[in-house]
Amino acid sequence: IWARDLPASGPRPRRLVPLFPRVLHLKVMAFSGKRWTCANVLPMAFVVWVISAVWSSYTFLHLKPLLQSPRDSDDFHRGIWQAVAVQTLAALLIVCFLRAVFTDPGSVPDSPEWGRKETQTRMRVPSAAGEEQPLTPPGGSKALTYECKQSGERRFCKWCDKFKPDRCHHCRVCRSCVLRMDHHCPWIVNCVGFRNHKFFFLLLVYSLLTSSTIVVTMMESISKAVTEECTPIVRFLLVFGMTLAVIMTMLLSMFFPLHVWLMSKATTTIEFCEKRYRSNGLSAQVSYDLGLYWNVKSVLGPHPFLWLLPISPPEGSGLYFERAEERVAKLVKDAKFNGTPAAGLLSAPDHSGKPAADAARMAAAPLINGGNEEVGGAHASPA
Repeated sequence: IWARDLPASGPRPRRLVPLFPRVLHLKVMAFSGKRWTCANVLPMAFVVWVISAVWSSYTFLHLKPLLQSPRDSDDFHRGIWQAVAVQTLAALLIVCFLRAVFTDPGSVPDSPEWGRKETQTRMRVPSAAGEEQPLTPPGGSKALTYECKQSGERRFCKWCDKFKPDRCHHCRVCRSCVLRMDHHCPWIVNCVGFRNHKFFFLLLVYSLLTSSTIVVTMMESISKAVTEECTPIVRFLLVFGMTLAVIMTMLLSMFFPLHVWLMSKATTTIEFCEKRYRSNGLSAQVSYDLGLYWNVKSVLGPHPFLWLLPISPPEGSGLYFERAEERVAKLVKDAKFNGTPAAGLLSAPDHSGKPAADAARMAAAPLINGGNEEVGGAHASPA
């Protein structure tokens, strides 16, 4: 990746020029040595051991005897479809696990608007109408952030020496600010953030499907090991593998619904724990709930037919996220442009009980009443 830049003429010294400067300067958090310590690797090693133990006991002690049965027997046909189903789920589980571990969740760029040298340090500045606006970059028309400290200042990370985008948090284990950080997961030695959230979610999906399928189909072998004669080591390994599979199924059955609910509400684990739906100085509260379809799309990617495959992560930079009130205002504008009555957006009852929905209607009221002002006096941030 290095090339000699030979002078055209004269005794000028040679200098090295990188052929792929972007590759050389690429900061891949997944391969950063800061988090690959012995203490951090042990939980991931335990997960690898559990996966290997369950898979080995199921493959060699359950599937192998079925596949060694006569080809015209029911045991052989049952072993075929069980092998195809479980091995496919296990392969998808491994791919999602590797992508969740080795994918950079996203970090704050080194661009000037996020650095300390930013001239505007206040998040909100007064507008000509006496209202407050989110801070905009110099010469730009898009808001940088909507979330701020209680003092009204932009959130700043003293460890990374950078301003934080919305939904960004600093991880002391990874020693980096992570975009749309959900949580730090010790089982994958990585943070779950904007770029690897899909792989982590699919890891939960395929782990639950694989373990539950193993528990259901392996009951036959456990029954035979108890009622029929077999070596003690085979009986022990079968019971041991089944025990691990049952424990994993029970844990994932409690953990997976929580993340499904968080994704449906466009909320991360950190935001849920910190009760992020709090007043931020404006009349409206910050909410990124755009509806079930768009919330799922923001995590699993833009193509619904690829949602269950570990490819096609969500689009965007992870620095800006569309808010609920902006989506309502956009719908109101489209309704007015098409000549459709938009007052129904204000009068339609909301049964979710969320204050964000009421705030979105209040923000869209000036547009429905004929005004041209922006929602909350703020510019819309790109998704």
